Amino acid sequence: MMNIPVVVAAFNRGSALKRLLSSLLTAQYVDIVKLIISIDGGGSSEVIQVAEQFEWPYGEKEIVLHSENLGLRKHVLFCGGLTKLYDGIILLEDDLFVSPSFYHYAINATEYYKDCSNLSGIALYSLRYNESASLPFYPLNDGSDVFFMQLPCSWGQLWLKKHWLEFEDWYEANGDLILQDDHSLPNNVRRWPDTSWKKYFIKYMIENDKYFVYPRCSYTTNFGDSGQHHKWTKLFQVPLVYGEKKIFDFVDCQQSMAKYDVFCEILPDSLSQLSKDFKGIEFVVDLYGAKEKHLFNKEYVLTSKPCSQYRATYGKHLLPIECNVISGIPGKELFLSRNEHVSEAVSVDIYLERQCCNADEQLFFYNIDYIHFYNLNECRRKYQEAQLRSERIEEKFRGSKLTIQEMDQKLREMDQKLCEAQMSIETIRNSYSYKIGSKVVFPLSLLKKLYRKIY
Repeated sequence: MMNIPVVVAAFNRGSALKRLLSSLLTAQYVDIVKLIISIDGGGSSEVIQVAEQFEWPYGEKEIVLHSENLGLRKHVLFCGGLTKLYDGIILLEDDLFVSPSFYHYAINATEYYKDCSNLSGIALYSLRYNESASLPFYPLNDGSDVFFMQLPCSWGQLWLKKHWLEFEDWYEANGDLILQDDHSLPNNVRRWPDTSWKKYFIKYMIENDKYFVYPRCSYTTNFGDSGQHHKWTKLFQVPLVYGEKKIFDFVDCQQSMAKYDVFCEILPDSLSQLSKDFKGIEFVVDLYGAKEKHLFNKEYVLTSKPCSQYRATYGKHLLPIECNVISGIPGKELFLSRNEHVSEAVSVDIYLERQCCNADEQLFFYNIDYIHFYNLNECRRKYQEAQLRSERIEEKFRGSKLTIQEMDQKLREMDQKLCEAQMSIETIRNSYSYKIGSKVVFPLSLLKKLYRKIY
């Protein structure tokens, strides 16, 4: 059996490290497995204490205490370098959590893909979010248990010795590259800080046509705890596998229909095999709309951006988005056009901002219903009715012969109506689906003004 230890990279999140280690304890191992906890210099005493007190019953436990602060990039490079001492490593950052069967999957995937020349790693995490477009990602289901991406995994990955040595050779020659102006990379990747190891690995994968193999069902998930390099987020939480699968349906990278580039766009070769619309033409896939114009290096573009002329159009109802093209769903939301006919009215950044804040895009990608927007409109209607009633009550109060008790009762009723409207609007405004959507037309400041007006 291959010697693949579990390497945990930690720094200053003691509670996160404790949570990850607890999940490792509940996992299933068929043999002795070494655990290495690498703590970057300057880490908190709590992290060191958690690591030292943790008992690992499945093999040797080694703690590496770095004397100086390496930073995230150099720390990951150090951990990757440990592959030289073993057949490979599984790297887990401290804000992750593992499935009970994560090691079982990792070993099975390793046995199948160990001789695959165009892989640069094995992911344990199943990607569900396109960071370049700020929208969900759904891989095409081709019947296998895996899909392939020209994007490295940083939320639970396995590197074999040859994977890391090939990258290391490239990095020694290219580690000083300034990637902020490298337009072969997505906009968001170019903006990542110099502490990012991942953007260099992406550049390496693009230049060498390498892929990571990802599982359809995830064996790790990301709690997104606040740390040195990012704020807390739940964006990367995904469902974990809790059952044990005996036989996996792996497929060779060359034979897979589910292959994606760094923008999370399905490869043209895959689409050409799945749809007759693309026979005999060369094209670029830009269904999310995150690619800049200079990347349209083929005669045609399949895009969601507006086009002045087009060869074919498609609707947008099926998930993943490319299924609308494969199945020829009618509509005019996706276009196959010559690249010179694609609109350049706004920058990619502005286009993506509008897309991810668009209600119809949310309904499609997040699979939410109109009920949120329907409810909001109902609340607005009730608010308008309450406002109208208050104006009528005010008119009656002028010169009214109502008793003090009657006036007080009317005010109480009005107060109740306004409170209900306020609570309903607050509830919808706090929902995630609404937060990523349009702004409230009737802000709560108007409610406050109305209260002051009545009283």
